[in-house]
Parts: sequence; structure tokens; C-alpha cells
Amino acid sequence: MATSSLPPLNSLRVFEITAKQMNMQQAAAILHVTPAAVSKQIQLLEQYLGTPLFARSHRRLQLTPAGEKYYAHVSTALNSIRHATREASQQAESKALKIRAYTTFAMYWLIPRLTSFHSLFPDINIELTTSLRWVDFDTENVDAAIRLGDGNWPGLIALPLIPNILTAVCSPALSKTLHTLDDLKKTTLLHTLARSDDWQHWLASQGKKDFDAFHHRSYESSVLVYQAAMRGQGVGIAQKALVLPLIERGDLVYAFPHELDMKSYTYYFVMPGNRPISPDLQAFHDWLINRAEVSG
Repeated sequence: MATSSLPPLNSLRVFEITAKQMNMQQAAAILHVTPAAVSKQIQLLEQYLGTPLFARSHRRLQLTPAGEKYYAHVSTALNSIRHATREASQQAESKALKIRAYTTFAMYWLIPRLTSFHSLFPDINIELTTSLRWVDFDTENVDAAIRLGDGNWPGLIALPLIPNILTAVCSPALSKTLHTLDDLKKTTLLHTLARSDDWQHWLASQGKKDFDAFHHRSYESSVLVYQAAMRGQGVGIAQKALVLPLIERGDLVYAFPHELDMKSYTYYFVMPGNRPISPDLQAFHDWLINRAEVSG
């Protein structure tokens, strides 16, 4: 190997993601390749360098001392390339603010309020995408995101937005059959896969820890739970701030008056801490925080 030459660039990218995940199957899923393809690229890089980068034992991966040192350099270099690419592309074309959110949050909270932002800042273009996946600011072209969690994410700026208050909702017709919590045992509970413990938390807050309902159905996102509940297919667990438009329209009603505030486990506006905040992003940030304060 000539000391001035570069290793295979694809192998570097595979190595970085594998070292970050410490799991070849997860790395393969991110790269949309097979675990065998990931393993082959790692082997090519190790052969090129003449030293092992991972210590393999059973199903666990661990970086060797040489691998840890190499990962630190490779990660820094690739992040530098990503940032340089982002800056160059921003100068070459009109920049849109790329915001990531959850589908339900975007539909029922953010989009209804964006009209005021566009009126205040007509020259700022918002590119809004939705996903349940956690955003990786190092590898994805995203400026900021709205994420649910405890806000403790090292390297990120996380600002709380709205309270995460859990409540049970159902169709007006179904509500007439519900008088006590025990009536839930005779109906179907609608769950969101992304927050599979919400029903458990809500019931436990009322002393119902081992609650056996008649039936359970699960959906990918809350918007699907709300649609099923509107059609009388069961009682859904909802986030009050997001379901409120459907309550106000009369499509859904509160099944019971009890609410559970999840405190710090709520929605946050998240930005990478290692990037300068552009004037457009600062304007969106200030507007969003103001809208969140107004909505309570």
C-alpha cells in the first residue's frame, strides 16, 4: 500500500456506519445492502490497512484499539466532507429549510399553523418531511427536526415545544357505552406502535396495572389510531394537543376525563449543536417556539 493513497471510499463509509452502530445487521439496513456485503467491505478495508479494525466474538462487535483510532479520524473527515458538500450545494441552489417531523404532528399541529409563518416570512421555503425514524444529522440532509423523547440527546440542541398529555378518545357513539374504566375490558384498545406503552402508562396512573382488555389493535402512527377510533373500531390512546382538532370538530370525544401529563417526555425542536444556525432557521425556530407557547 502506498502511504499517499486513499483506501476504498465505499469501504470507509461502510466502516463508519458499522462502527457507529456496532452491529452489521443494523449497518446493512441503513445502507440497504446485505450483512454479507457489509462484512466484505470491512474485510477489504482491513486487508488494505493490514490490521484488524473489529474484534468479533459470537454476535458482538468491538473496535480494536487501531479501529477506535481510525474511526475517530474517519468520522471527522467524512463529517467535514458532508458539511462542505452541504455548504456548496446551498450556494449552488435556492436553500429550503429542511424540517423533519412525525406525520401526526405535522398534520394536526404544525401544518395548520404554517400559514402564519408563510405570511410572516414569504421568502423562506419550508421542505417538510415525515418519518418515525430518529434523524441522523451527520448523514441526512435535514436542518432541524421535531422529535419525541426526554430531550437528553448529547450533541443536539433540544427545546421543548408542547406538553405530551395522554388521553383516551373514541367516537361519540362508542362513548355512550363507556361509564367506568372496567368498560374498557369489553372493547378494543387502539395502540400506536411508536408509543406502545402509552395505554399502560395511562391505565397505571389510575391504578389499573394488570388490565386485560377484550382486544388490542396496533397501528404505525397516531393518525391511523385516530382514524380507526373515529369509525368506532375501538378506544384510542391519544396525545391531547394533536387530537384536539378532531375533538373540536366532533369527530372524536374524550372517553374519560382522566389525563396523564408525561412531563419531560414530550416533543422537542431539535437542531445539531455543531452547525451554525442560519438566519432562516433562526426565524423558524423563534416562530415555532412562539406558536408552542401560545398553544400552551
